[in-house]
Amino acid sequence: MKLTQLISIILHPMFMPILALHLTLLVLPSLAFTLSQNLLLIYGILIFSTMILPLISIFWLMQKGKVSSLEMSNHKERSLPLFKTVIWMSFGYYLLQNLLFYTPILKAEILGAILIILLAAIISKFWKISLHLLGIGGVVGVFIALQIMHGDFLYLLLLFILLSGLLGVARIKQKAHNYAQVYAGFLVGLSVELITLLVY
Repeated sequence: MKLTQLISIILHPMFMPILALHLTLLVLPSLAFTLSQNLLLIYGILIFSTMILPLISIFWLMQKGKVSSLEMSNHKERSLPLFKTVIWMSFGYYLLQNLLFYTPILKAEILGAILIILLAAIISKFWKISLHLLGIGGVVGVFIALQIMHGDFLYLLLLFILLSGLLGVARIKQKAHNYAQVYAGFLVGLSVELITLLVY
């Protein structure tokens, strides 16, 4: 397996919502303490709503001939599975409302992720924006917001900016995207999460 493929798999957009939430809990232990009794349930709901159920939907669409492959290299194929992912994640968000009542930062992160995927679904009808860079851009947006609100997270922010650059190069080297699609994905993901966290 080529290094570019490995980077694309490790930093797959499907992993980004739960990664952002997990890292937030690590750097803000007071939130983890508040949720300590329900952490397993929260992770379970997130894994099902952001990964397992969307994957099942994609496989079902492949069986129906609506999607040609998991990669969905044709951008016009992406809208329907992305809209289905929005539905699953919105359902997960609904289930988490009460569990995350005292942690609005985490609710805002999940809401931001839903908005990113909704925008991706709409944009994909017309243009092939990078889903990978939307995902990791969202994580960067989360850490910019945390840096503004709490400080002391510059190291994580710089790490994910570096990883974003590596991922962007990997996607271009794989000829999955051009520069405009990579830059647009990163900036849209970053902006949506940053604005959602600061406003929410």
